[in-house]
Amino acid sequence: MYFENFPTIAYDVTGNKIFQTVSDILTRVVARTEIKTRDVLFTKYQIMENETPESVAYDYYGKSEYHWIVLMLNQYYDRYYDWPMTQRNLQAYVINKYSNPDGIHHYEISQKSGNTNTKIKVELTDEPAATSVTNYRYEIELNEDRKQIKLLDGTYLTSFISEFKLVVQNGN
Repeated sequence: MYFENFPTIAYDVTGNKIFQTVSDILTRVVARTEIKTRDVLFTKYQIMENETPESVAYDYYGKSEYHWIVLMLNQYYDRYYDWPMTQRNLQAYVINKYSNPDGIHHYEISQKSGNTNTKIKVELTDEPAATSVTNYRYEIELNEDRKQIKLLDGTYLTSFISEFKLVVQNGN
């Protein structure tokens, strides 16, 4: 559904001068800022372990084909690394990414005014009492943050898809 509305181009897939018509996947479409920032259009959602964009779209919109809407509106451009990983995949990712998963990624302190639950990254030399955050803990926290998404209210779904098609077809 996502690419079927994109313009097509002639492309030599194998380099043998035999061109095929394919969707121009380099066409980039993003939701307008005024849509993404209007909280009344969205429902907050907590992604659970093993949920996929397709399963969330199916549960919320009734069609797994609308997974691209879930990804686009949450600015998840890489479904494998932007979408929250399972615990197993996260562990493998951290081991592959860092030579020392238990090494220090950064230091942080609690914000001193306002919301004191907010953490601020600091240099250890600036704040000797700062808490160290390991590479593994850092990646776990990023992954947890990615689990909080927003879903477009279903009453706006048809309008959103119609506008998406117009933008892709008209190129603006």
